[in-house]
Amino acid sequence: MFPKIPATEAFRFIYGGYRMRSSHSVIGLLAGLLTVILWGSLPVLRNLVHLPPMLTAAIAMSSAAGFAQVLERWMHERKSPVPFRDWRFWVMGVGGLTGALYCYFLALGEGDPARVTLVTYTWPLGFVLVADRLAGRGLRMRTLLGALVAFSGLAPLILSSDEGISTSPLAYSAGLAAGMSWILFSLYLKDNSRSGLKNYKYIFACVAGTALLLHGLFEASVERATYVDWLMAASIGIGPYGLAFMTWGYALLRSPTTLLGILTYFVPVISSLFLVVVGLASPNLQLIVAVVAVLASAVITQTSLSMKWRELKVFHHVFNEPGVNMSRKYAVSTEHESSVSNVRDNFPALYMPAMPPLGFMDWSRQQLTRLLTKAKR
Repeated sequence: MFPKIPATEAFRFIYGGYRMRSSHSVIGLLAGLLTVILWGSLPVLRNLVHLPPMLTAAIAMSSAAGFAQVLERWMHERKSPVPFRDWRFWVMGVGGLTGALYCYFLALGEGDPARVTLVTYTWPLGFVLVADRLAGRGLRMRTLLGALVAFSGLAPLILSSDEGISTSPLAYSAGLAAGMSWILFSLYLKDNSRSGLKNYKYIFACVAGTALLLHGLFEASVERATYVDWLMAASIGIGPYGLAFMTWGYALLRSPTTLLGILTYFVPVISSLFLVVVGLASPNLQLIVAVVAVLASAVITQTSLSMKWRELKVFHHVFNEPGVNMSRKYAVSTEHESSVSNVRDNFPALYMPAMPPLGFMDWSRQQLTRLLTKAKR
């Protein structure tokens, strides 16, 4: 039923199939995963802070600016031009991040947090669609399907914390505006992440000043604040509001936007897991459904079922072809090759061996051509 292949040969072609073309792509995906984890820790940290939202944002952004300054000196980055004359810095960078924070906090104050969060988390889908459009890829149905699966699985988890608070149209509008602001800010990071840490330092400092101004205009002054409140607010700036934005910018620069968009749907899931770990929530079925849905959406958006089925049939034919010496006919190269296959998917480019499992695309075309030629004869 199965071909008898020596273990050493099997190890060689499997090992060869999984060698990455560049470690930058892998690091980019890990940076995106770290971003999602840091964002997921925000509810726990925010629960420890008893300060008005915009004051918390001002303290966090000030801490993030200082953290970026320390990293800049530690990494000895070369000098880059000051971005103050670039309108995108003010509109997309500072405006996008400030708008995301202010609109989200405004929505939370005007309606039910669960419903507001659900509306806000339409932004990953919007970001993927806009990024694909700007990249010239157009609308892809599997992207829409994957986002729909993730969003459908996420809805029960978010709405399970429904507190029955009436939600005004202003709250929905503010939540949607927060999502659009996140899209704007992410697009700015995607195009300007090469500017280095200096760009982040300026963005964080400007957002801190804007948040402090909004606090003075629209929020009540703080009567009692402990050192724990200030320390936790500063920790938010180092983690979810500081390092997370830097790693997000790096991930946008190095990794596929479709996969990153799906990863962001894990933020509410990870937030719920953190709350369960610290004892602020209990595990439930909705959490399991959300995890499965997000994983399924990642598979849907990153694979083409019709392509995989064709590859599977060719793979089955070759393995059942009598008298084939697999190691000689489809030898795996252990050296880095200058050319890679033209696989049109969203995963990082891979060094493709002449043997499956990951080198199917070009190899299968050659085999199909050979089989069709034999059939015509």
